[in-house]
Amino acid sequence: MEYGQTNKVPSNVQEMPAQSEDTYRNMRAAMEEYVDSATEMAREAAAYADRQVQQKPWTAVGLGFGIGVIFGALVAMAARTQHSALDRFR
Repeated sequence: MEYGQTNKVPSNVQEMPAQSEDTYRNMRAAMEEYVDSATEMAREAAAYADRQVQQKPWTAVGLGFGIGVIFGALVAMAARTQHSALDRFR
């Protein structure tokens, strides 16, 4: 027998077996649970960060400044490297 004859592939949703629907429902429930958990963790992290900034505002300002300087330096280095690489091809 041919492979296609023994294992019929459903041509539309109505022909799909009930097991597929159960699997879909289980996957959807698992994903909803994961999203709910991730959302709750993100809310807790945001609340913690807010409390820390309220308690120590100057520390938060200093960290923000330091991260900004580092990020700016990295962007400047990347731009300079890209510019010098383009000069080689001129």
